Amino acid sequence: MGAITHPRLLVGWCGVLLTSVLLMVGYAEDVGRLQGVVQREGHILAHQRIMLIRFGPNEDVQRFPGQTDADGRFVFEHLAIGPTWTYVVGIRYEEQLYRSDSVTLTGAEPVEVVLTVSAVSAAVKPDGVPAAEKPTLRIANHLMAVRSHATSLEVREIIRLVNPGSTPYTAVAPGPRGTPGVSLHLPLPHGHYNVAPIQGLLPEATRVESRGISYTAPIAPGEHEVVYTYHLPWQATLMTILFERTLATAMFDVLVEDEQLNATSDLRFGGRVPVPPHVFAHFRGVQLEAGTRAWLQLIPRQTSTSLLSLGAYSLIVGLALGGGLWPCYRAWRQPGKQTRATAEALAQQQDWQQTGWQLLHSMARLDDAYAHGSVEAATYHQRRQAYQEQLVHMVEHYAQSRAPKAS
Repeated sequence: MGAITHPRLLVGWCGVLLTSVLLMVGYAEDVGRLQGVVQREGHILAHQRIMLIRFGPNEDVQRFPGQTDADGRFVFEHLAIGPTWTYVVGIRYEEQLYRSDSVTLTGAEPVEVVLTVSAVSAAVKPDGVPAAEKPTLRIANHLMAVRSHATSLEVREIIRLVNPGSTPYTAVAPGPRGTPGVSLHLPLPHGHYNVAPIQGLLPEATRVESRGISYTAPIAPGEHEVVYTYHLPWQATLMTILFERTLATAMFDVLVEDEQLNATSDLRFGGRVPVPPHVFAHFRGVQLEAGTRAWLQLIPRQTSTSLLSLGAYSLIVGLALGGGLWPCYRAWRQPGKQTRATAEALAQQQDWQQTGWQLLHSMARLDDAYAHGSVEAATYHQRRQAYQEQLVHMVEHYAQSRAPKAS
């Protein structure tokens, strides 16, 4: 298919793309405004980090960070309105979580919220456990093994979960609309199916949903091992798996069957590991924070490595820039002024894409050289770190160049 070069056609296609995205996510007018103040014993709390939590249809949950100003006030704008969306403002203060009552926005008129915190000595969680004794869950070890089948990928995950406190860990607060609170959520990749019985969790308190595994029962002190297996459809020659984290993870190991699959990841490559009767490519991440995610790119062995590198770069740019919708949105809103700017942006994007492809191709070749013993470990880690830093630096500059300029 030929390139679309006519300005009106480009604007039209961008408008269609934006409309399609709005239809996919469910249109909700973003004119709502939620504002308020955080206080303690009648005094405002200035320059405090807060979080707006939005509960939507189909158990969709999104979080938006914010901060109070010098007067202890905060504002969240451009929020979806309507009865299907509810909002809660939360804050972690002196190692305790506080949250406001649920709020529903019905129009453009701002809604005022007052969030009050108290001293730690007097604070008690809804489950009756003093705040100072409330444990925090973490993952000591997380192992994921990926094997290839004719039409699917089989994924097995083994998680060593730790409750370091002396009391059971429960949900901080009940869920929206009176549903049970979730004490543990383990994300699963998009498109998963055929989840085998989950070992280590009570079946009656476990729910398998499109977004992952939710657990509503208390988690006793000590270590717990959770094991589960599921499948992912093998739909094309290039497969992307995202690993999302809801808990801090001390060590995360990914094993990919090496005989059938080429793999690369933003996790550090650790060589090949024999696990009879198979050999696995090993990737490892250490001290990973909650709220972050990693990626893994897979292609069959008969597919070229360049496709893997190009797919990985496309993933990184997509995550960083939201799929490149911003230039299309600006062209759609200001068609008369954006023709030249859009053309320049597209040319610059092609330059960045070529540079990123070269970097990731070099990383893939370096991984193979290290796996075959032709590169020493010290040299390998130094070069790969340099490639990663160049790639991150490039994506950051790309994102800055696409950000809206102040008028």
